Amino acid sequence: MGNSPLSHYPFAQACADLDPAWLRVLEAPAAAMDPTYLRGLEAADWLPGAPLMLSPLRKVAPPAVTAVLMGESPYPRRQSAIGESFNDGAVGSIWGSEGLAKPVNKATSLRNIMKMLLVAEGLISPLATAMEIAAVDRRDLVVTLEDLFVRIRAAGILCVNAIPVLTANKARDAKQWRGFMDLFLANLHRLAPDATLLLFGNFAKDLGTVAGAAGWNTIAAEHPYNVSFINDVAVLGFFRPCTCCGDNPKRHPGEGRDPL
Repeated sequence: MGNSPLSHYPFAQACADLDPAWLRVLEAPAAAMDPTYLRGLEAADWLPGAPLMLSPLRKVAPPAVTAVLMGESPYPRRQSAIGESFNDGAVGSIWGSEGLAKPVNKATSLRNIMKMLLVAEGLISPLATAMEIAAVDRRDLVVTLEDLFVRIRAAGILCVNAIPVLTANKARDAKQWRGFMDLFLANLHRLAPDATLLLFGNFAKDLGTVAGAAGWNTIAAEHPYNVSFINDVAVLGFFRPCTCCGDNPKRHPGEGRDPL
């Protein structure tokens, strides 16, 4: 990459093995970053680390992007923070003996995302109890969290964070990466003009105001940490046809159940 801004820390490691089309998307955003801030990162301990910072881009090629799901920032635990928004590297199986597995239930945002997907796909009712979730026929459903994200990526949904790094100063990080994300969204929109921008939580929703978000079909919602996220009508409508949970033959035909 020569003297490209992508040849410097942290982008040199973050961009390793990326599709050349992604490199073209990233060139201008990386050039807009404050060099002093980036040098500070090199001397700091931060999550998820340079090799994983842009890991979602290795999983979905630019022409395949149908949506960008924008979360907030990496998980604050090294095992959990793998660079992909809402994908917790510490979680294996989705299911347990009493419904959702304990690690899923403990991760509030992930638990609510799973419930939203189950509602969207007609597998549980909008106000489902733990007993109803435990009774779901899991045959042909995803088994692990990685299985789920494989299907999410196959649907062209790119899961990234509004702030791709987590240091001890999140407010500073949000300010430093805002310009990067502005240009990133503008460049990606040129390659995927029909894609949807999903903004989950306040840090993500703030990016809906940048120039690069203009022209995107946007759905803004509360952070999945909030229980009201589960029955957000616009979010359910987007995910209803995606069948991210699997191809369960007992789902309701055509669409999921409408929220109450």
